[in-house]
Amino acid sequence: MGIGQRAIGNKQRVIGNEQSIFAYCILHITNSITYRKLLIASCLLLITNYSNAQDKITLQQAIDTALVNNLTVKNEKLRTEYHQKLIKSGATIPATNIGGQYGQINSFYPDLSLGISQTLSFPTVYSRQKDLLTEEWKSSVLNLRIKETELKKLVTEAYFNLLYIQQKRRLLLENDSLFSEFLSKSILRLKKGESNILEKTTAENQQGQIALQLSQLEQDWEILQLQFQFLLNTSTIFVPDESEVFSQNISSLENAEFISHPLVQYWKQQQNIAVANTKVEKSKLLPDITFGYNIMGMKGMGANNVEYNSSLRFHSVQFGLGIPIFNGSQKSKINVSKINEQITGNEYKVNLRNLETNFAQAMKQYQKYQDAVLYFENTALENAETLKTTANKQFLNGEINYLEWVLLMNQAISIQSDYIEAIRNRNNAVAEINYYLNK
Repeated sequence: MGIGQRAIGNKQRVIGNEQSIFAYCILHITNSITYRKLLIASCLLLITNYSNAQDKITLQQAIDTALVNNLTVKNEKLRTEYHQKLIKSGATIPATNIGGQYGQINSFYPDLSLGISQTLSFPTVYSRQKDLLTEEWKSSVLNLRIKETELKKLVTEAYFNLLYIQQKRRLLLENDSLFSEFLSKSILRLKKGESNILEKTTAENQQGQIALQLSQLEQDWEILQLQFQFLLNTSTIFVPDESEVFSQNISSLENAEFISHPLVQYWKQQQNIAVANTKVEKSKLLPDITFGYNIMGMKGMGANNVEYNSSLRFHSVQFGLGIPIFNGSQKSKINVSKINEQITGNEYKVNLRNLETNFAQAMKQYQKYQDAVLYFENTALENAETLKTTANKQFLNGEINYLEWVLLMNQAISIQSDYIEAIRNRNNAVAEINYYLNK
């Protein structure tokens, strides 16, 4: 049984309940510090259980599952099989004509004549029709590969977006705990007269914004999860395996070749189909061939002075050619097919150029986001930690007030959030590049 076919049973009901409780925790935060801490702890516990209740899946496993289960790919496989079986219809033979005559054919006495005839197109017509159907089958095979390549890209993007939400959720929960602690301190300071209502209101606003972001993030997660399940065509709830390490080796791909890409091969195949179609139309100018056989009886005296009864005994064969004298319409079809050859040739060049341009843009996008990721990892993230540590220390020592602390903390959080966003954009750029490289 494949990964995408495992039943989830009661696990889905448990997950649904945990999601509902999580939403309740986010939307019903009160000003009671003790109660609030209890709720946050419960939320964190439920989220941990929620993650553990789902099946983890690696990117490659997700792609393999989708390639087996996805309905679009399955349908395209059936279409390929349809075109393969259609090749045999290239040599369709017209119906055989069987006829007879009865009456005064040779003399006053009634005679009987039976005949059978068959009209065939010139053999070249059948061979070229079979060639055309074979080329169309090859096109359907390439179209299947295109669908599979597109599916890989969609699954990869959905996978990376789910990873992004997991990381963003973790960041928000960490900051929720941090602001909860300082909200409680702000309330105590207000009671002791060490601060004013502005500090407490600011703390509550910060808390509310995090709660709202978490709520929206959960909705985004559910939407993406539905999309992910649809692509994999499974009822099982899968989550990305965060322990998976993604290696990018993009720097050496500036001069990539696209000849082997299914899209390029497909456009090239359209040219082959157009050429094969022209050959079929030309072959229809060849004559049709008719063969026939007749047998007849005769009653009376024959030319050889022998008297015959009515039994069937006289044989004859028939041969004919159906010459297309009025062929103006067929010649027009040939000319149209030649124009179509030019059209498919131009489409090949345009689409190939477009693919090369899109790949170059994807490389630029990757480099932009890769530079951003390196900046965050080498400089900004360390600065963010410094901001947090210093702000907390100075606030506890009374060197800065709460509003100043909030400003510094928001700068640090913004840096961490932008880093997660940069990773997401870089990963999606990698998915785009792998699509063009057919990986």
